[in-house]
Amino acid sequence: MFNRIRKSLGFLKIAALGIFCGGQSVRAADTNASVPYKVLNQMCEAADSVNRSNVILSVFISSTNKTVLPTAIRLIIQSKTEGNLPVQIGTNGLISNFPHEKALQKENPAVVSNQPKGSLRTSVNLLFPIQNESTFRYARIRDGADEVNKLIKEQAGLLSWVAPKTKGLDFHFPKESAGKAKITIASASGTKEFVADKDGEIDLKLDKKLLAENPEVKVSEKPQWIEPDMD
Repeated sequence: MFNRIRKSLGFLKIAALGIFCGGQSVRAADTNASVPYKVLNQMCEAADSVNRSNVILSVFISSTNKTVLPTAIRLIIQSKTEGNLPVQIGTNGLISNFPHEKALQKENPAVVSNQPKGSLRTSVNLLFPIQNESTFRYARIRDGADEVNKLIKEQAGLLSWVAPKTKGLDFHFPKESAGKAKITIASASGTKEFVADKDGEIDLKLDKKLLAENPEVKVSEKPQWIEPDMD
């Protein structure tokens, strides 16, 4: 899923990081994975800037070695002025509460791991927070799409005019729900029904008429996740 997200958000600078490199190393062994503070801060700032009622952007870290669990990974911001600052990592590898400080941005210290150089990777997870709701209004799709487009525009900078835009939502259901899971839209012009394909997915495109009408959308079962469908 993460590779697909990174491909969709190709214009997001934060999505181009991939593997931790040797980078700037401050009081760290050359064999340790490290990355400049500004690089990781940019990712986490973007995640913290979005309206989480519309879209959820999360940054995860994991090892290329499948035997290394996220709970074994440690990240330390090695600041000359503030000392060693541990980065909070959840049991699933989620990076949270990353410090956004002007002093640290100016210093740009190394963020050093206890893992070998080249063995860590970052993943950007961009999802819509309606997967626990069986019904919602169509405008929720627009609100989420607008939030993603705003984020991409901000990160793309001068290239925003050629940046991809969200054109709908991809609902991902379990594969055993293929041909069974449904999305029903109670439109004034008649009920519209969409059925999960062989992979358990429903690609729901934005419709200007439905946006104006804002009908109720009903999901037959809880999707595993919902992600933006990009141009």
